[in-house]
Amino acid sequence: MILPEKYYYLVIDFASFAFPFLFSFHPRIKFYKEWKFYLPSMLITAFLFIVWDEWFTIMNVWGFNPKYLIGINIGHLPIEEILFFLLIPYCLSFMFHCLPLGINLKENIVGESTNNDWMKYFNWGITILIFTIGIFNIHRWYTGFTFIVTGIFLALILLNDNTIQFPWKRFWLTYLLGLIPFFIVNGLLTSTPIVTYNNTENLGIRITSIPVEDSVYNLLLFLCNISGMKLLKRKN
Repeated sequence: MILPEKYYYLVIDFASFAFPFLFSFHPRIKFYKEWKFYLPSMLITAFLFIVWDEWFTIMNVWGFNPKYLIGINIGHLPIEEILFFLLIPYCLSFMFHCLPLGINLKENIVGESTNNDWMKYFNWGITILIFTIGIFNIHRWYTGFTFIVTGIFLALILLNDNTIQFPWKRFWLTYLLGLIPFFIVNGLLTSTPIVTYNNTENLGIRITSIPVEDSVYNLLLFLCNISGMKLLKRKN
């Protein structure tokens, strides 16, 4: 039986979420024990991104193809898009949790104590680059806003790194590995297309069918979820 087109986005959401969720209860992984730290962080992040999403949808920075939606909206956002911020970040957070378990690397590679001089230089270099691109493209809403906010958020974490002790190497390695499912999921969303973009509000540079801004947007989404989870865990 061929899946009706209106369920495409919904299926992408739940298919992406299913594997990490089921394996969260694996006796070696036990990610469900992190939920008390992860869920508050995820809900706060989701709320902020949904507000941002609603704003950009109203401004026609991006939009959604009704052909691939079930037709239930909250504000201007399809329910599938709301679910995206509740389900998709779980996948990267699950990968972040599993990384030390699945890769035989020393503590100074994927553990918590991962900050040294070259990592600080790398982080500040990425932060300045992202922020600068945002400033030079401030007239493009998707590029300017996404890059500037990401740069500021990275800088805030770096300036408080001695307190937060953010596991940067583990974070970046997870982000790089996560680009594989990212290109699959976002490729499906943008090539169908389920999500459409106003190219006057972005750089017009695409990786296959994916706007390059999506990779920074994904970085910020992942960073917010993990930093929130780590802060809650440290306070506890």
